Amino acid sequence: MRIGLVRHFKVNQPFPNKFLLSKGEVIKWFAEYDNTKNIEYKNVDLSQINWQHCYSSPMIRAVGTANHIYNGPISEITELKELDILHLLSDKLKLPFIIWAIIVRIKSFSSNKDTNEFKSRIVDFLDNVIANNESNVLIVSHWFVMRVIRKELIKRGLSGDNFKSKEYGTLYVYERRVKQRASDKL
Repeated sequence: MRIGLVRHFKVNQPFPNKFLLSKGEVIKWFAEYDNTKNIEYKNVDLSQINWQHCYSSPMIRAVGTANHIYNGPISEITELKELDILHLLSDKLKLPFIIWAIIVRIKSFSSNKDTNEFKSRIVDFLDNVIANNESNVLIVSHWFVMRVIRKELIKRGLSGDNFKSKEYGTLYVYERRVKQRASDKL
């Protein structure tokens, strides 16, 4: 079994020009980001693997990426959608956008009801894929989702490369390595 992870292509959404933003303005910016079709498409090396299934987050940037790189039916899976943590932001603050982004990142990594349920849904999806013994599965999603999937794949004995948060449209393949017997090494 091989599972390929691809982060969606880069979205061209300029950061807000305003210095201090309220929670409402941050939510509005993210809604525009989530709904833009201004995506930087590029060629992706799929490692000459015959991908038999493709699952994608239902968000525009992920579906657009999946359609660009995969020639076949794509299953849009809500469990692969970006974590929505914006409702946890304070209504009382006005902060620079970069500070809001840092707060969102911190809240995404914090253990709370939202992140725990989010991770649980991803684990359930992954368990179903593995239980169905699907081979050569391509998953197009988001960086944070990919981090959760990668951690779970490693727990289940699959290995592959680590990835960086800035890399868009790059394939990372995870697979079970067959352990070589001592007699085979001779």
